[in-house]
Amino acid sequence: MEDGGKNSNKTPDSFILKLKNFLKKNPKFFLFLYYTMGIFVGKSAQKSITHLPEGSVIINLGAGVKKVRKDVINVDLTSYAGVDVVADVCQLPFENNYADAVIAECLLEHVQDPIAAVREIHRILKPGGMVYISTPFIVGFHSSPGDYQRWTTSGLRQLLKDFKEEELGIAVGPTNAMTYILREWLALVLSFNFDFLQQIFTLFFMVIFAPLNLLDFIFSRYESAEKIAHIFYFIGTKK
Repeated sequence: MEDGGKNSNKTPDSFILKLKNFLKKNPKFFLFLYYTMGIFVGKSAQKSITHLPEGSVIINLGAGVKKVRKDVINVDLTSYAGVDVVADVCQLPFENNYADAVIAECLLEHVQDPIAAVREIHRILKPGGMVYISTPFIVGFHSSPGDYQRWTTSGLRQLLKDFKEEELGIAVGPTNAMTYILREWLALVLSFNFDFLQQIFTLFFMVIFAPLNLLDFIFSRYESAEKIAHIFYFIGTKK
């Protein structure tokens, strides 16, 4: 159904999504922007697999253009540069007990059935195999191509209850959450209800506020920071 002559399939951030897909054609530049616009303070996927020897079967789901390690198998719905397997995370083309580790960074919020996706991750992992998952908590709508879910720490534990928890912490902290919502609010106010203008202002304020995110190296250490954290990470093993 259409409303006011607008395409109902058009997402509120369609221009930003197109821009991200365009930038992914130049992976080095895209990853430079990815790491400079937000401050990661938690344990990274790369560090979480350092104990696994080269040649281990490590699968990165929803990897996009990011290569965590040269021997990691990149899986994505889209055949970006560096993607080894094009597949749906809810129907993975791997055998049972196949992988030593599975990574899924900021993926599950874009999956319509995250429970089915987690079930698939559990299925393909070897007993005792490691999972690294990061998910957003306080963050605005961001399609890739859809956006469906958010999790608290307790919600994340419930979702991943079939894994033995090793670590659960803040990946991206409360300052990033604040600047994300503030840039979206300012863009909303200044856009006068024009979608394209709102997205341009969002990108502008994202750059302007980026230095503030450095404060998370301090504030992410506060005990109450998880109440308003941007992204959490979970490391666990298959029971």
